[in-house]
Amino acid sequence: MLSQLMRALIIMGFLPLAAGFPVLAQETNSPDSAQQIIVRVDGASCPFCAFGLEKRLGHLEGVAQVRMEMKEGKAIVILKKGAKVSEQALRQAVDEAGFTPREIIFPGS
Repeated sequence: MLSQLMRALIIMGFLPLAAGFPVLAQETNSPDSAQQIIVRVDGASCPFCAFGLEKRLGHLEGVAQVRMEMKEGKAIVILKKGAKVSEQALRQAVDEAGFTPREIIFPGS
């Protein structure tokens, strides 16, 4: 009886670990492994402004995520796997959001 209880406790202890393996497999497709584009912007000095710019850039086709770094004056645009976005489209989105695009950096290009 005691050995059956111990066996059950051991199995129950490993079940949460087994459930975590699919999550680890999904992390290989995370946005960190996708192409990131750095868009330096003038004028995004408040959270409300940054949110507007983030939304505008996020609506571009192929964009998976946008992360704003207001202190550095930049937006990090993360593309979906295999997607491409032109510099012209990025500049237009920044301009339409009411900001001035300074520099657009395509790392690894």
